[in-house]
Amino acid sequence: MYIDRQTNVDASSSYGKDSSEVQHLVEPHSSVLSDLQLRSTEAGLITETPDYENLSTSAVLHYCKCKILRPYLRLLAVMGLKPTNSDSDHFSRRDRGFCYKLLPVKYEVIENINRAQAYEQICYGNAIFSYLIPSTLHLVAYLYTVYLFRIQENEQLPNLMERAFLLSSNSVNRGNQKKLVRILWFFIGLSVVWMTMALITVNIMMAQGTIRFQWLDKSPKQLKEISKVFLIICTLWHDMVQGTIITSYCLQGQLLVAHLSFLKVRLLENTLPATDWMKEILEFKKLLKYFNDDLGPAVCIYTVVNLSWAAAGTAWLLQYDSVDTKENLVPYVSIVNVILWIMISVVPFIQAARLTTACSMMQSIGHEVRVRPFVYQGTPGEDLDSILLYTSSLKMNARMFRVPITGRYLCLFLTIGAIIVITLGQCHFFS
Repeated sequence: MYIDRQTNVDASSSYGKDSSEVQHLVEPHSSVLSDLQLRSTEAGLITETPDYENLSTSAVLHYCKCKILRPYLRLLAVMGLKPTNSDSDHFSRRDRGFCYKLLPVKYEVIENINRAQAYEQICYGNAIFSYLIPSTLHLVAYLYTVYLFRIQENEQLPNLMERAFLLSSNSVNRGNQKKLVRILWFFIGLSVVWMTMALITVNIMMAQGTIRFQWLDKSPKQLKEISKVFLIICTLWHDMVQGTIITSYCLQGQLLVAHLSFLKVRLLENTLPATDWMKEILEFKKLLKYFNDDLGPAVCIYTVVNLSWAAAGTAWLLQYDSVDTKENLVPYVSIVNVILWIMISVVPFIQAARLTTACSMMQSIGHEVRVRPFVYQGTPGEDLDSILLYTSSLKMNARMFRVPITGRYLCLFLTIGAIIVITLGQCHFFS
């Protein structure tokens, strides 16, 4: 590996400091980035073939900041979730798209309710459940996240990234840094794709009919056109905010999984003393507590809203709405709309289940250490027994709605859901 230095410090002293830094992780209550800024005259770059034995802490952190941390923090700042140095009166039902009508409106009597009255009842008669409650929950989740990220000035995500990258900076975890960066960017890319698809469905639904703004019926045409544009912008911002927050949850979940993976490898290869390893586990528990108790509630609120939209949209597609029984004008787009809500609702559960699986694997690592004769051949048996007892007593899991999320529960729910759908189809319930 070659590390480019932008400093005039003597090479031998710099090397001595770097080699000592790589043997110690960051203190739990001090930010690595703050320490790095105090030594801003030193910068490191990781090349294609790094020497992991002499890899400096500053080089690892520089790589972490440039590849993933800084770009993502800028995205959080755009969303208003990190510091940088509207509500709409238009009605859009996110479970089935916009409340629109085709022109001209024919006042045909259908079960004593004409078309105009039916439209009023569908779009405005259920305003509390269709608009007020979902919008209020969305706003509460957003304000809670702003408080968490900005008011508390919580640096959980940067610190977690730093620790994960520092743990991976050794020959045992060779190449895992780039792999971790690719995985993190993969989650960000998926969120961008989801936002783009949501924006496309909104525009298609608008193009299929004439949007009616109840309070602007007698307003000039230009004002109505501006209102439509503003509606699209607000809807896009609405999706971007929750997409960013859920993506942040998934990123932290992935970093916690990587954190455990790197700790497991370092214990098995005996590259980290057992006492230091136990301290790292205690620090991991603090990170996991924040993930479950602080960040988790915001994602749970969004999940409630998204699942309700997905369920209501599905019922509407199957024409089980007791009022809105008209034929769907854009069925394929409406199906895509429901799928998008299902996807963004399920992803946090999948990520939480993966984290729980990684946590449960740590309970058996003590047995693996106990039976490795060559790596721990010079370690007293009492120390190995201590590691075995400590790891066996670990009880860690990811929780949503205060409930541990595991893969077997997700598989069980999917199986039950599939059985119900197949049974209803066999009974001609969808005909």
